[in-house]
Order: sequence, then structure tokens, then C-alpha cells
Amino acid sequence: MHMKSIFILVSFLYFSFNANATQMGNVKGKRTVSLNNSVGTSIARFFSNSPLEKFEGNSQSLQGTFTLNADQLEQSSGQIAFPVTSMKSGLSKRDDHMYGKDWLDAKAFPMISFDVKKFSGITIKKSDNSSVEFSATAEGTCTLKGSSKPTKAKIYVKYVFESENTKKRASGDLVMVDADFSVSLKDFNVLGKGDIIGTKVGENIDLDIKLFGNTN
Repeated sequence: MHMKSIFILVSFLYFSFNANATQMGNVKGKRTVSLNNSVGTSIARFFSNSPLEKFEGNSQSLQGTFTLNADQLEQSSGQIAFPVTSMKSGLSKRDDHMYGKDWLDAKAFPMISFDVKKFSGITIKKSDNSSVEFSATAEGTCTLKGSSKPTKAKIYVKYVFESENTKKRASGDLVMVDADFSVSLKDFNVLGKGDIIGTKVGENIDLDIKLFGNTN
């Protein structure tokens, strides 16, 4: 094939591919975001709903980073994780059971993580000179008790440009993320003892994760 024809074909493919890319307003390039408690306290809340008992808990020991690809948000990625033993439900006895081998087995599998591979279904909600906000589905892999499963989370991202006011909290641009998803205990080989799952512990655990960070 003639070099000119190859150039035209490559250019066509490039622009066709990027025509469907979602761009993040005035932001350009890739922005790496690190969790930072100066911006806000990141927290993962979990909820169990079963016929005989309802309870909730949280972890405030989240760690990780993620990269927003402002030129093509679909290609954003990252990882968020927290220690199993950082999860507190309000009852120490219940927490000890939760950390045990029949449940989350914190000794053998100390961390729970969510690896984000891409975004889909992106909708820009706001874009001006002060901030950008968008909703999306974060697609990736959740790893719990040694098992990794494909997982999707509904997210809402607020990206605030650095200003004299934001510098009072942290340097760089500030980023807030709200994520919601659900995990099936059975899918991750969390079986408990007897028939407690489905009666006193929900078969599915709902998670609401709020992340606060700033760009490097």
C-alpha cells in the first residue's frame, strides 16, 4: 500500500476512534489523583440487609491512586484498597467473626481492593472555569478473600480547579468521587457458618465509597 494511503487510513482510524471519546472540559492530559485526608476523609460504608437483622459499618483506612484521562475519560484507571481489619460494624464481637476464616479471613487475605480498568456511560453534568462534574460507570475487578470478579460501580466525580480557596485545603486540583456498588458474598466464597447468610447477614453487601484527593 502506498505510504500516502497508509497515512490517510491511520488518520481516519485515529479520528474515528477519538470522535467517540469523552473529554473533561478545560482539563487536558492525564491527571493522577492521590487520596488525601486534607481534602476530606475517604470512607467506605457497607450495608447488610437480611430478614432478621440489618447492620452497617465502615472503613476509614482507604488507600490508592487513580488516573483521569481528561482527553478520553473512558481510558481512566486506578486502584482503591483498604484493610479488612479496618472495617468496623459497631460490635467488636461481630467484627472478630467478620475477620475470621469463615468470613473474610483477614489473616490470609488482609486487603480488599477495586481495580478500575475503564469508564463507560459517561455524562458530563457540569463544566465551567471552576469545576467539572460527571457521572459514569467504573468497570474493573473487585478482589476479596483471594477471589477476583468483574465489578461495575456507579460513580459521580467532582473535579475542582486549583484556586486560592482550594489551596487552603490542599495543593493542586481537588477531586471528590462517590461510588456505589454491590458484592455477592457467595461469589467471593464468603460462606459463613450454617445458614446465617440470608437470615442474619445479607446475601449481597452494598457499598457506598466516598473518595477525596488532589492531583500531584
